[in-house]
Amino acid sequence: MTYPPRGNIAQADAWLHKAKAALESAGLPPKVISSGGTPDMYRAAEGTATTEYRPGTYIYSDRMQVAFGVGTLDDCALTVKATVVSRPNVNRAVIDSGSKALAADAVPAPYTGYGHLVEYPNAVIIALSEEHAVVDLSACVDKPLIGDTVRVIPNHACVVTNLFDMVYLVRGDTVEREAKITSRGNMR
Repeated sequence: MTYPPRGNIAQADAWLHKAKAALESAGLPPKVISSGGTPDMYRAAEGTATTEYRPGTYIYSDRMQVAFGVGTLDDCALTVKATVVSRPNVNRAVIDSGSKALAADAVPAPYTGYGHLVEYPNAVIIALSEEHAVVDLSACVDKPLIGDTVRVIPNHACVVTNLFDMVYLVRGDTVEREAKITSRGNMR
């Protein structure tokens, strides 16, 4: 099993072929050779050593994948619903989703901050505490009010999914289904 570096399919495939040959010569033929990673998922067929591919984030996508060139923000299916709980000044908001809800992963350029506010695309989440995020609204013409809800596209969906017990499947404004995150808490 491997998680190869992004953009190095040929190098990872060569390494896996060598590892397979070494295992076979030791009398331990592998039944499964597993690789993964969303950024290279659409090129996975170029790897001939693998028998299984674990695509990871692709089901949701996130800002990190967008920064890697895998889709756009419109392709991101996972959002965290947050409420504006404070507006200490005209260019600042505080939302009730911090590192425990959004994770604290940075995202590659050209993006900045700790998530993308769908309704306020020019806003930047500039700081996180565990329970809250500070949002810079200085580049926004329209600005949210206390009590408004916003949807945040996280930088890294995998981490966010691991932080919740449930995910709500929404179409438009309608919650169509609740789904339990069954792998939560299964780290051993």
